[in-house]
Amino acid sequence: MKPSSDRDIASVLRFSIAGAVLLFVIKFITALLTHSLAVMASALDSFLDITVSTVNFIAARSAAKPPDNEHTYGHEKIESLAGLFQSLLIGLSGCYLVFESLRRMISGETLENIPVGFAIMLISLFVSILIVVILKRALRKNRSLILESESLHFTSDIAAHGGVLLALLLFIVTRWVFWDILVSVLIAFYIFKSAYAILMRSVHELLDASLPPQEVRSIHESIYAFDPSIVGVHNFRSRRVGGKVFMDFHIEIRGIKDFKAAHGRTEALISFLREKYPQADLTVHFDPEGES
Repeated sequence: MKPSSDRDIASVLRFSIAGAVLLFVIKFITALLTHSLAVMASALDSFLDITVSTVNFIAARSAAKPPDNEHTYGHEKIESLAGLFQSLLIGLSGCYLVFESLRRMISGETLENIPVGFAIMLISLFVSILIVVILKRALRKNRSLILESESLHFTSDIAAHGGVLLALLLFIVTRWVFWDILVSVLIAFYIFKSAYAILMRSVHELLDASLPPQEVRSIHESIYAFDPSIVGVHNFRSRRVGGKVFMDFHIEIRGIKDFKAAHGRTEALISFLREKYPQADLTVHFDPEGES
């Protein structure tokens, strides 16, 4: 990542941490006032956001370090390791919510101070929306696994807020605590789904999985469109780590035997691809036509 991008990501993560702390405090107090498990589930989700955002901040600082003698490809995989840690932590929180929901069903606890809780949760909903808008804007400028996971966490917060508000409203109408337990279980399953998505992407990056087939096809089309003398692409390898893409491949060039001319054509292709993929690390070899 470029230094300016690193600073942007760090600033956004500081804002995320501050926002998560504010949301946790609001929700935790509301949960104590209302005895609502759904609100407590949402508070727990915000507490995890604090942990995850802090881990992301540390990971982003580490991933921004330039390559060195021991890490010649850079430190971007720290983002993937952070994502792996996050997925496990988030999954554990979902297990807690399911367990607590079962306990509440057996004990039959009821809710209190619902109008106050409803108003406070409405305020925290608007705070979550503001955070998501800022994160989405940053994600459009910097494609990063860290920012993507941040955006996912706070987007899930919005869904959780909606569910909690609905549960509180239904309890006011029906006086049935089942709605509170139901929403907490739904939030738990949403957390499981989020954790799985982060886990799979982190594992793919740690195992150096190739770019998706449609993205590889698009890259091939860009290579052929750049220069009609390029008649073949082979030994194409790719992987994505955080916001960085690594690609190496061979091209076959028709009608050029001179080494300097072929080298110049190859460097021009690299410059062209870097305009389309600013975060790409490219290694391109050239071969005369028919000598692949």
